[in-house]
Amino acid sequence: MDARYLKATTVLPLDVKVCGKRLMPFCIRHRVQLEAIDSPFLNHQDRSFKVMDVIYAVRVMSTLGKARINAPITLSEQFHIIYLNANRNRLARAVGRVLGIMFESCSYPKLWSKQDNKTKEKIPWTLACVANNVRNGCSLEEAWTMPEGEAVWMSISHGIYNGSDIEIISTDDDNMITDFDNIINRFKENKN
Repeated sequence: MDARYLKATTVLPLDVKVCGKRLMPFCIRHRVQLEAIDSPFLNHQDRSFKVMDVIYAVRVMSTLGKARINAPITLSEQFHIIYLNANRNRLARAVGRVLGIMFESCSYPKLWSKQDNKTKEKIPWTLACVANNVRNGCSLEEAWTMPEGEAVWMSISHGIYNGSDIEIISTDDDNMITDFDNIINRFKENKN
């Protein structure tokens, strides 16, 4: 069985607290809410993290409901703003915890690339994933709040079951491709 699938479907909520709140497994609802505020947690390669980025991410990821991102800052949040601003290492640890929960919940399948398939996205992939899971029997709330990797695996499996031309690369095949690429690269290095 594919290791990424096993990881996606056996994610247990870790007891990770950031700013005094326990974070939930990262789900599609969290992703959409963080996209809405252009959070660096979704595209962190080009951006640095600020304390308020952590505060907003914690607001979103500490509940499975719709977070009130623009609510006034609470007294507890004010304390954590001061606490995280006082020491960059504390901020870095908080960022690491949030990213850890996100990465733990996002074990996606790898798909074979189809070069001739260049369709434009008509709806966001997050909405397509939720809609596909709801159409195939999940409740709306469950489709929005299950760990993201599990939701993606379910949506893709529904698509395959319904006749979509999707091929998943197993972890064994992926490892063989990586090994082959490494051999080719070593051969090229030795040739030069």
